[in-house]
Amino acid sequence: MKLWELVSVCRSEPHLVDRLGDRAEWAVHLDRARRAGELTRDQLDQELPDEACAHVLEASSLVLWLGGGYVRLSDPGSGGVSLSAAEVFRRYGGRFLEDVCEYGLVRIP
Repeated sequence: MKLWELVSVCRSEPHLVDRLGDRAEWAVHLDRARRAGELTRDQLDQELPDEACAHVLEASSLVLWLGGGYVRLSDPGSGGVSLSAAEVFRRYGGRFLEDVCEYGLVRIP
């Protein structure tokens, strides 16, 4: 997951990026996440460790829904299965998760 994607997914819960400070080796990522508005495109496109992203997303209250071949932000009704942000990240990746947050639904690859 790229830095900008994590910041984007956490935009409604910006405090979540503070969890990057839980491990010393992630401290540089925390500093950059806090300064995302000041960074260059190359810095924003930096890939973050999967473990760090999962750690941040595990604390998210975001609920996504799986149903009808899509993951979406709103409950599709009958037969929809709820997933956490961390689950969607682990199953489909950071780009997919950010796309769901941006567009509201994305077809499962």
